[in-house]
Amino acid sequence: MPALRILVPMWAMRRPCLLGCLLALLVTRAVAKGGEFSPSIVLTNMGELQNNCEQMVNNALTLNAKSIKFVPTVHYYGSESSLNSYCYRNEWGSCEAPNKDNIERFTGLLAKCMKKAVIAGKNIAVLAHLDNMQQYTWRNLLQFNPTQKKNGYSYADVVIAPMANAVNRAIRRGTKVVFTLNGETGKSVSQYASQWLKLVAYTKNLIKRGKSLNNGDVLVGISLNYNKVYGWIDFDRISPEYISKNFDREWKQQAKNYPIDLAGMRQLYWAVDVIGVSAYPPLYPGFSYAALDTPLKYHEQELSYAGINLRQLISSGKKLVISEWGLGGGDEDGNSIAKNLQDVAGHPFFGLWYPYDTWKDPWKNQQYNSYRRYLYDMTSKWLKNGAGAYKLSGLYVWTAGR
Repeated sequence: MPALRILVPMWAMRRPCLLGCLLALLVTRAVAKGGEFSPSIVLTNMGELQNNCEQMVNNALTLNAKSIKFVPTVHYYGSESSLNSYCYRNEWGSCEAPNKDNIERFTGLLAKCMKKAVIAGKNIAVLAHLDNMQQYTWRNLLQFNPTQKKNGYSYADVVIAPMANAVNRAIRRGTKVVFTLNGETGKSVSQYASQWLKLVAYTKNLIKRGKSLNNGDVLVGISLNYNKVYGWIDFDRISPEYISKNFDREWKQQAKNYPIDLAGMRQLYWAVDVIGVSAYPPLYPGFSYAALDTPLKYHEQELSYAGINLRQLISSGKKLVISEWGLGGGDEDGNSIAKNLQDVAGHPFFGLWYPYDTWKDPWKNQQYNSYRRYLYDMTSKWLKNGAGAYKLSGLYVWTAGR
C-alpha cells in the first residue's frame, strides 16, 4: 500500500500476549489445505540484530509454526526517482555507508540469529526489505536497478548477498529455505525485470554454496503488492475496488508512457519458485468470508496485463504465499492509536513504534481487539479450507516474532 507500514507487532516481543496468544492459537490449528500462519521477525537496524533478534526467535518458537521468516532491513538515501546510496542503520539511528566490516557484521549477526531457529528444527524464510532514511517513500514507487552500483555498492551487494550468505552459514541438511528477493518494489521489478532475473540463480548459488542439500530445499521468489503491481500506473483514488474497476482504462492510457518490461516480467515469473503477495487490504467490520480472496483476485487481474497467468504458474508447481499480512491498530504517525474502528480495519498497515507502553496498546480497546480476533479467525478458516480459489502455500504475519 502507498502508505507507511509500521505495525504493532514490531514491538510485540515486549508484550507476549498482544499478538502472540492469538497467533499461537491459530498456528496450532490444522491448516493443511492452504498452508499455515507463520511469524515474521522484522529487523530494522544493527541493534535489533544484535540485541533483540534471538529473543524474537524465542517468541516465534512458542507458536509451533514450521517456518520463521526473517525480514532484515537495509536503508538507502534518495527519493522516489533517485536512489543515491545504500546504508546499514546502526543502533544509534544513523546510517553507515557499506564497507567490508559492516557487511560482515550484518551477515554474521543475521546468521547467528537464523541458526537459533535452525537448531530448533525450523525452516527459514527471508524477505529482503528496503527503506528510505530521509523521508517516507513507498518502495513500490522507487525507481532503481538492483544490479547498478551506487557509491560502489548495488542492491545485490548490500541486500541480497549478505542475507543469502547468512542463510548459507545458518542452514543444515534438511532445512528448507524460501528466499524472497524483494518486497513491494513494483516499479523496479517492472522496469528492470531482466536484472531481477539475474538475481534468482545468483541467490540460489550463494545459499547452496558448499552445502549438501536436497533438491527443492532452496526456493527463490519475488513479491509485489496485491495491487498497483507495476508501480507506474497512477490513480486518482486509493480505493482498491476503484483501482480494480478502472485498471484497464488507466493501463491503456498510461502504460505506453513508461519503461515497463512485460516480456522480462514474464521470464522472471517463470524463473522464480515462489510468488509472493503483500496483502494489507481494507476489510471492514463484518466483512464476508469471500472478501478474503479479493487481494489475490486483484493481483491476478493486474499480472494478466503482462501476460502472466497466476493460476497457470501455480498449476505448474510454483508456490503462492502471502508474504506480508497483519493488523497494526495505529495512526499514520506511528505514535498514536487509531482514532476509530474504521481506521483500524481500513488501514491495517498502520501501527505503532516500540518500545511498548500501555498508553499505546490498541488491543486494550475491546472493540478493536474483537475485530482483530474476527479477522484472525476468519483468515484461519480461509487457510484451513484452501484459501478460496487459490492454492496458497502459506501466510506470513508481520511481527517481531509473535
